[in-house]
Amino acid sequence: MSRDGRLRRRILPGLGLDEQRHVYYYALLPNLLLSLHPDYVMTHTVWPQGTGRSEVVCEFLFDPEEVARPGFDPSDAVDFWDLTNRQDWRACELAYQGTQSGGYTRGRLSPLEWMVHIFDNFVADRLTGKDRPTPLRRTSI
Repeated sequence: MSRDGRLRRRILPGLGLDEQRHVYYYALLPNLLLSLHPDYVMTHTVWPQGTGRSEVVCEFLFDPEEVARPGFDPSDAVDFWDLTNRQDWRACELAYQGTQSGGYTRGRLSPLEWMVHIFDNFVADRLTGKDRPTPLRRTSI
């Protein structure tokens, strides 16, 4: 995943052919998102700061041999995700702002929002003391 679609680093060791062609996303509730790329791993950790406010820490992990190479430059990945994150965060801010409007009516989630539904159940289960199994779902692009 880069702005021009080019891979700038060697593939991480040990990946099969299929794994070399996909990016895998995992959510480890309550606050860790993993993005497994063929040439690096990225984490997002979300830390609630209060009602309507969160801090997101994004970290990149590269193969140590790749980092040691002369001219190592992670900016393609960092720049891509900086742009993507800023766009996503703005969409979240606008959605939250919309839910605070007097015209907002709560309703059912779209089937496309399955991860939001799982997170809602996770929080509800912790608040009520229930422990339902969380279905696993693998998403790749």
